[in-house]
Amino acid sequence: MLKNQRALGFALVFLSSLGFSMAPTFSKRAYESGANTVGVLIVRFTIAAVLMLLIRQSSSRQRVWPQPRLMLDLFLLGAIGYSGAAFFYFTAIEQMSTGVSIVIWYIYPVFVVLIGWAVFKTKPKRHTIFSLVSAMIGVAITAGQPGNATTKGIILVLLSSLTYTFYTLSGSHAFKKTDLYTGVTFVMAGAATTFWLYWLLTPSSTPVLFPNHISGWVWIATLAIFSTVLSTSALFAGLKILGPNTTSVVNTVEPVLIIVAGILFLNEVFSLQQGVGAVFVVGALVYLGVHETRSQIPVVLQ
Repeated sequence: MLKNQRALGFALVFLSSLGFSMAPTFSKRAYESGANTVGVLIVRFTIAAVLMLLIRQSSSRQRVWPQPRLMLDLFLLGAIGYSGAAFFYFTAIEQMSTGVSIVIWYIYPVFVVLIGWAVFKTKPKRHTIFSLVSAMIGVAITAGQPGNATTKGIILVLLSSLTYTFYTLSGSHAFKKTDLYTGVTFVMAGAATTFWLYWLLTPSSTPVLFPNHISGWVWIATLAIFSTVLSTSALFAGLKILGPNTTSVVNTVEPVLIIVAGILFLNEVFSLQQGVGAVFVVGALVYLGVHETRSQIPVVLQ
């Protein structure tokens, strides 16, 4: 184990962002095989829920099921928080450019800091605020590009960002009361249930399409394992160490990683604008990391 738990927290949240940044690439490959957004999300979260349950049950440590109220809270984190943020965002990007949507969505760390301060009395540190401002500038430069954005699309992205804010803040408190494997299992089960209900209750005119080829199912399985189970587990493990404010700032590296993934795997072109934005984001994270890792806060990851 790393001597400084804060450094471990940074590494976990970065790993989480790396996994989530690959989600667009894996999803695009699944879409190429005939699947659509809801079809991919149903399979993604079902695989994730089953896999987490197997991991939990096969782990050597004896784990106790949480109290019914906590079970419900964790389930709703996935059913409303995770699935809601994903649904709003993927619906929005059908009506606006990805670059514009990313810039709007990444106001979420600001929401986390302000709502956490107002509701949970978690006053942000000066270096957190400085890093947040720098990271927001970097995200705007990195992802900012000319593009159309409808009023509906902007509202949906803001709803996604706000939903994810409460998902992060609520998760930081709920996961203090249970072990990591149990918590993530209920979150995945909640998200899977929501999309299954959507499929069963939605009008027949709304298509839910699954892959036509085995390669599409493989890409969704990769999405479920790497960009869902691993990423969500790393996120909540890091959140338990760093808290929501620092975690949300570290998450701003994700747009940079999305662009890198696009260049490496989708033949997208790198621009000077993206390079300048990346410098702001990475610089903010280095500055934040230097200040955060000076203090040792012992945390036990279960």
